[in-house]
Amino acid sequence: MNVIFIVIGMNVSILFLFDKSKLDDKEWFYKLLIFNGILFLIALTSVLIGVGTNTAINSLFIPLIAQFLYYVLSKLFYVKYQRNSVDTFWTMDRSLFIDGWFNYIFWVVSILLFLLVL
Repeated sequence: MNVIFIVIGMNVSILFLFDKSKLDDKEWFYKLLIFNGILFLIALTSVLIGVGTNTAINSLFIPLIAQFLYYVLSKLFYVKYQRNSVDTFWTMDRSLFIDGWFNYIFWVVSILLFLLVL
């Protein structure tokens, strides 16, 4: 069950890895926000009741935080460079160096979130 909690808790990171354009799309962003809000409430309820304290249910807190983090970083990137960042995971184009740093910062912080929670 812990593996399922961790995989569900990584939904923003997995979506960021494979199809980052969905995080930039408003419709998908709001659908994901509702889903991650429900996961957050499930995790909060479980922790407050005391159910699943020895499991990885704490990882269900991460998607909402990671989505908020992506939103903030994306807006900061847009304010500074007047464009949205581009997915650099599948390309080796050197002109996307700044976009690569944006992606790197998001990955490092999202992994640190998981390490702090688990």
